[in-house]
Amino acid sequence: MSIAALHQVFDETRRLAIAGSNLAAGDFRLKKLIPTLQKSGEKAPVFAKVAEGVERLIDASPKDSASALLDLSSLVMAILYTQGELGGKGPIKPIKTIGIPLTQTQTPARLLKPVIEALTTGGTGRLETIREAHRQGVFQDPRLVNYAITALNDRYGELADLMEKIVGDYGPSIVPLIEETIAIKGKSGDARRLRILHRLAPEKARPIVLDAFENGSKETKLAAVSCLGEEPGDLNLLMQQVESRQREVRELTYNRLALFDQPEVNELLVSRLKEDEAWQVATAMRERHSKSRMKKVIELLNESLSDLQPLLSKSKLSAADKKLVDERINRFLAGWSCFTFRKDAVLQKFAKEILDRWDELLALRGKYSGGSDLIHAIATWSLDNGKPAQVSLIASHHMDAPEELLGLCLQSATQSYPPATVYEEFSPLYRANAGEKASKKQGRKTAREKLEHHRYTELRTAIQHLGRGSLFDEWHPMTETEPAQKKGGVRLDSRWLDDFVEYEDVEMLIHSVSAKDRAALDFLAERVAQNVRDNRIEFEDQWIAFKLSSCNYRKRCDVVTMLLGGLSEERDRIRKRKGYHYFPSVHWITKAVDLFSSNEHKKLQAVLTNIDETLVDELMPYVR
Repeated sequence: MSIAALHQVFDETRRLAIAGSNLAAGDFRLKKLIPTLQKSGEKAPVFAKVAEGVERLIDASPKDSASALLDLSSLVMAILYTQGELGGKGPIKPIKTIGIPLTQTQTPARLLKPVIEALTTGGTGRLETIREAHRQGVFQDPRLVNYAITALNDRYGELADLMEKIVGDYGPSIVPLIEETIAIKGKSGDARRLRILHRLAPEKARPIVLDAFENGSKETKLAAVSCLGEEPGDLNLLMQQVESRQREVRELTYNRLALFDQPEVNELLVSRLKEDEAWQVATAMRERHSKSRMKKVIELLNESLSDLQPLLSKSKLSAADKKLVDERINRFLAGWSCFTFRKDAVLQKFAKEILDRWDELLALRGKYSGGSDLIHAIATWSLDNGKPAQVSLIASHHMDAPEELLGLCLQSATQSYPPATVYEEFSPLYRANAGEKASKKQGRKTAREKLEHHRYTELRTAIQHLGRGSLFDEWHPMTETEPAQKKGGVRLDSRWLDDFVEYEDVEMLIHSVSAKDRAALDFLAERVAQNVRDNRIEFEDQWIAFKLSSCNYRKRCDVVTMLLGGLSEERDRIRKRKGYHYFPSVHWITKAVDLFSSNEHKKLQAVLTNIDETLVDELMPYVR
């Protein structure tokens, strides 16, 4: 009861501290507590002191009430602190520490707040916010750890996958926060936690992986399969899943089985190249090389060619024969794709044998594929991995190559021949068809003429891909599997440019011209000027403007201002028409302006006052 009285005195002192100490005079609530405190003071003198302090506060003048209230509240608080309980109920357990090695704790709230909102709410734009935060290192702040782990359950799969990488980067210290939250029957979030746990602490993850493999949901079982393959005992478990009814499980199983270089595994994987999932199996085998497995795949490729051999002598194939051609070619292409990044001698020999059968294999024709597909796959591989003799052999077939192989012949020729020889070998096809277009020849074409026209179209595309600094690089992004020579660009013989100018082939010039080709650049500049004078501006003129700017053409600013003037007049004419007004985009002109020097920007600003306002609005963000 005495301790309860002290708590009441403490509450009253707090009330008076807020309301004002001058209200304590004669306070009836404090008066009621004095007898109880005095009675307790008979046994413990400290309570008598509290009673005296209460009486002093009640009887104090307004001038002394503040000091009396402070003395009383200090005394009561000191007594109550001595009466606090130490320890806790229940057995003592050690506290688990995670020790995340994060030191950046000074991240400002203006950076943390949008990240936390992106991790905990829905809506658009969240993924980009998190990506930017990750690039800036914001996730090194330990205040985001729990939010990051929770975001593994996000319903937006791409965001959750990114968080899997971010959480995994925290390192082994994050394991205690992950391992106890994995639900074997859970969804994608638990599957991501399981993969993270296996990545950071394989030994701790092992029992959970096996449990999920046997009893987990579809998502956690897939995660468990992706974690198997690092222990010898995993082989039997994976072999059981090859016949699974779930396609995703089978595909993951192939990837993990490829880790084992054992006869039964190699036999199984190669046999699956004959079935519907051949390309998925090939992907798994491509990432895990094995010499014994490579030998078996080459045997399969030779077997496929042997099955096709009887069909080469037939003048006409039945529907069943064409189906067989399609199946064997698909099997061959899937098997050969296993060696995309390999340069082994046995592959060099095999590729040479296929190229030696160029004419023979071209005769194959299925319903959807043909021998040209086989040669295309071998030739593409040879451009990156083959010996010079193989590459030269491909180039030598340019005269009789079908349209789908002509581009590879040109690429091979640029690696094997000097630029002058390339021009002499390939330009006749261009000049014959470009001249026909220039003369506007009419009439129906024969099959041979149509074939030559298709070859001409393919040649144009191939030359464009050879051009250095192509205008269309952003439309044709380079990939790792494309020939290496394409990435560096090829310098064409100057006679190509003379031909392009002669036939006024602006598109080819745009792709092929460089800063050194002054005559060709002058031609392009005059082309724009002529179109402006004739009031027939084409979208192609914008490409020319950008190409001139990127080549640092001496009159590039004059060309752009002339083109802007023509476009301004064109927009005035469009406005005078009835109906809906549509103005073509000036995207490529803005890219040209963006390359200007400071003096050219000043020159451009001087003419902006005389052109259409809508054009000015589009250009201003790029004018400095």
